[in-house]
Amino acid sequence: MAKSAAQNSTTAEQTRGRDFYEPVYTIGVASTKLGLSVHTIRLYEAEGLVLTYKTETGRRLLSDLELEKIKCIKKMIQEEGMNFEGLRRMMAFIPCWKLRDCSPETVDKCVRSGEVRKRPCWSTEEKCLHPLPSCRECDVYRKIVSCEDVQALVYESCFGCK
Repeated sequence: MAKSAAQNSTTAEQTRGRDFYEPVYTIGVASTKLGLSVHTIRLYEAEGLVLTYKTETGRRLLSDLELEKIKCIKKMIQEEGMNFEGLRRMMAFIPCWKLRDCSPETVDKCVRSGEVRKRPCWSTEEKCLHPLPSCRECDVYRKIVSCEDVQALVYESCFGCK
């Protein structure tokens, strides 16, 4: 079975002594690597599509995870013709309660499970029932790496099969 982009990248980065999730790229370096403007990356962040790490001085840093997510967003916009609203709503279909293996009681209490979702869980104002220091550390955010990951998770959410 072929490895996902996350598995391939994680292995490559761990051999270089760096974690796939470690924020190490400044927004300027990321924009050069991705062929996008700094403004575009900030726009993706403002739209709730990616999370950047901010240092104490407010400097944005991105990890390999965010770079892979941005590649997917860029592809969906340029090749599939999607807009920000469509991307947000598609990512909102990802069932965070399934990825976190929540109990039925927790799902009933969760504000994300019953509503018509318009934004991915990491970009909402509601507080998660499983708070972490940062949504960047959450399995739900980390599970979405490539466009194929998004497709599989949304399909599973909508149709209940893998």
